[in-house]
Amino acid sequence: MEQVFKSLQRSKERPTHPTFNSMITNYGKARLREKAEYVLDKMQELGYKPNYVTQECLIMMYAHCDCVSRARVFDELVSSQNNVSLSSLNAMLEAYCMNGLHVEADRLLDTAIQKGFIPSGSTYKLLYKAYTKANNKDLVQQLLKRMNKQGIVPNKKFFLDALEAFGTSERKPRTLPSANSAGEPSTDSVANSETATSSQPKLSVSQAAVR
Repeated sequence: MEQVFKSLQRSKERPTHPTFNSMITNYGKARLREKAEYVLDKMQELGYKPNYVTQECLIMMYAHCDCVSRARVFDELVSSQNNVSLSSLNAMLEAYCMNGLHVEADRLLDTAIQKGFIPSGSTYKLLYKAYTKANNKDLVQQLLKRMNKQGIVPNKKFFLDALEAFGTSERKPRTLPSANSAGEPSTDSVANSETATSSQPKLSVSQAAVR
């Protein structure tokens, strides 16, 4: 990635906003915070001003790098009512949830609403999935009350996606029943049964169905 960036600098073509944003995003996913911040510095040196997409890339980069404290500057922007897009707010909420800070996410949502932000269906969907996955019933109930107050009626897909997230978090590997369980054959008896079965002639599909 660095070589591509250096080649762009040497060429007549100047890097564009999407180039910088993409590099920040990919460095973030690789948990290379310092390199992502270096790209941001170079972007500003070349006269580019970070746009709202850059903000979101930075937020998610810090979220992936477990540096939510650095991303809180965007939380402060919401509190100060500066020009922050709804998608940037969603990114900050997701960053909190990715790092298990669901209460802080809920607090930020409350602050945003007080400052005049109107959450969209996507805002509520990402929070509902995160709260459900964390099995935080209190936050789920509080979120549903906010949705009802705003007049947002969740559809079937809304709940199915959330249930899928919940199922993923709760899904555990299946364990075989214990040999000492009451009414269940032991390992030795199962082995003997299998040996006896293998010595018997195999049934056809139709015969097996009858039995």
